[in-house]
Amino acid sequence: MQEGELREKFRSNLPQLLGELPVLDIKYDVPLAKDKKNARADMMAMVRVGTVTRELVFAFKQRGFPMDLERGIAQLKALAGHDPRLVPVLVTTFLGKSGRHLLRSQGINYLDLSGNAYLSFDNVLIHKQAPANAYVSTKEGINIFADRASLILREMMANPDKYYTVRGLAEATQNSVGWTSEVLREIERRGYLDRRPRQGRRLKRMQFLLSDWTAEYAFPGKNKMKNYFVKAESLPEILGLIRGLELPAEVDYALTMHAGASLVSPFVQFNECHLYVSALKDFEQQAEFFATRFSLLELDTGGNMHILRPYYRRGAMYGARSIEGLRVVSNIQLYLDLYRFPSRGKEQAERVLEHSGLAGEQGWA
Repeated sequence: MQEGELREKFRSNLPQLLGELPVLDIKYDVPLAKDKKNARADMMAMVRVGTVTRELVFAFKQRGFPMDLERGIAQLKALAGHDPRLVPVLVTTFLGKSGRHLLRSQGINYLDLSGNAYLSFDNVLIHKQAPANAYVSTKEGINIFADRASLILREMMANPDKYYTVRGLAEATQNSVGWTSEVLREIERRGYLDRRPRQGRRLKRMQFLLSDWTAEYAFPGKNKMKNYFVKAESLPEILGLIRGLELPAEVDYALTMHAGASLVSPFVQFNECHLYVSALKDFEQQAEFFATRFSLLELDTGGNMHILRPYYRRGAMYGARSIEGLRVVSNIQLYLDLYRFPSRGKEQAERVLEHSGLAGEQGWA
């Protein structure tokens, strides 16, 4: 979305975003100091708060990525420095959880077109959260969270301290050098890449990165799933059945969700088993293998065993490993699958992240 379109949409939605605050006047491209070249507000609005009026000063950012937000914060702080009575507000299309937290920690209010809002001044407190990004664009650059591009993120997150060359990263993910270079440019444009001369590149701001990723991906609805009932009283009993299997060449699997997490960092008790089968092999044949071996009863909904064809054809099982004789997806995939799962998924996801050590890495900030 271009900045002009963002301004127009924001202006038309402003009364709804501000709730019961009456808007008295709006001005665009307002100079705040004659001797300062960059001291111009994208927009200013006068609102009535009880019996007094207050002026809000706005900075518009087309996207809510870390680099854009940091520039917006600096811009608004500079503008408010000319008049401490001004209320600084950043405007964009969508702010993820980490972006909202960053702005509040810096004393910056925000409004976005997806419905997130935070205004705190005088006796005013407006705090709203939107469930999802209402302005996902398919036209702006490469989607770094798409299957093929995500292999680059997965490889770098698995080795957060390592600096990669473009060629080394391309070889590790079996992508071309040209494609890898394009993806890295987009990652850098979003503010997630730390590039150092003669060393290479590694990820930074992983908290923002994962927040943006989970805002775009949700396990329910993204993966094709078959539901079954298996005669087993507990998850450990189901895992014991799987552990004893001899897999033919045409079958590959990896545990995910609470079943996978129970082997990595157990926190939530759960009696259902979710497992991916390879998206690069025949789904029906692989599902039939498990159904026949375990005498599974297929159900429309419910059940205690779920076999899935992954949304991420290559990425879902990238970095899968063997734990206690069972194949388990990577910690990154576990986190992504669990985070928006309704049955205590977020709690378990955070536990997996802590176990992975990513939250303590320098690149997390």
